[in-house]
Amino acid sequence: MNRRTAAAFGALAGAMLVFPGQAAEAALQGADAFVRAVLPALGPYMVCMLMVTSRVSAPAWALTGLGWLCGSPGGAKLLQPLDMTDDQALRCAAVSGTMSPLFFVGALARWLGDESAGWLMLLCHLAGAALLALALPAKGKIGKATPSPLPLGKALGETALTLGGVCLCVMLGSAAARMACCALPRLPAWASAALQCALEITGGAGALIDLHLPGTLPLLCAACSFGGLSILLQNAAIWRESGVGFGKLLALRSAHALLSGGLCWALTRVLY
Repeated sequence: MNRRTAAAFGALAGAMLVFPGQAAEAALQGADAFVRAVLPALGPYMVCMLMVTSRVSAPAWALTGLGWLCGSPGGAKLLQPLDMTDDQALRCAAVSGTMSPLFFVGALARWLGDESAGWLMLLCHLAGAALLALALPAKGKIGKATPSPLPLGKALGETALTLGGVCLCVMLGSAAARMACCALPRLPAWASAALQCALEITGGAGALIDLHLPGTLPLLCAACSFGGLSILLQNAAIWRESGVGFGKLLALRSAHALLSGGLCWALTRVLY
């Protein structure tokens, strides 16, 4: 595993040296997307939630709801301090790896020109996460975290550290997607869009929408539930302390994609 990881990142670094202009442009686009979409939605919200949850012992279900309002990795950040077993941590990781409602009803709905489609995908996305969590065995009740009030300065610092990692992950995913397209210029458009979705979902979702494929909504919903390498890395950095590694997160997000995509497909057959 370590050799394969080193080989993958070595290949990416080599591609950046071969295509430096495209790599820099893609990373800049990733940073721009972070500043315009992720930072305004997640930054202030995360500071407020840290100030609240560090002072109040909220149950897991309440923290899950709060996490769903901001998406990844905010949900993982809120749930990770809970007192839980390994099985319970896996369930919490399953239910917290979601994307922001603003992405569905804002960005995706605007790109599709259909607000109802954004709400439909959001419903299927969250329902898929809930079904996945319920399917995982986890005995006992998750214990509440012991309140440890954070000063505002520390809450700002923790948020800045988390968001810095998010920004780098988005830039890395964006650059990796561009390098893959540069290295494989003859890929069909559908394969290029799928590859972009697997690496960085924001650009990948736009590329998928541009294809105007039949069944776009279920495909988009599944792609967003998988989240791509960028979001996987963000959540892995938080859940690693609770024993949920990258491989387990990859399996969870793959199952989430199948569940939410299937739900969306069934509903679109009825509604459209």
